[in-house]
Amino acid sequence: MYFGQGYAFNNPDLFLKFVGMKKIALIIGIVLSLIGFIQGVRYFFDYNTLTQYGKGYVWGSILLFLIGILLIYIGLRKKKTSP
Repeated sequence: MYFGQGYAFNNPDLFLKFVGMKKIALIIGIVLSLIGFIQGVRYFFDYNTLTQYGKGYVWGSILLFLIGILLIYIGLRKKKTSP
């Protein structure tokens, strides 16, 4: 082990247990939704004047935004506990 490197960061399985999949999904979801929103909002209001390529770009941004929202939902979802 080198100076400054912990065992948890060298072992991917232990790293995922350390950080938690929900936190990773939440972080990635926030990043993806921000990127999708920022990319799509610029051209969304001029949708009728766009070419087919431009419309595909807007739809790709919407899809990226929705995937980000889904990952945020997964990251914030709580486990069901039985009474």
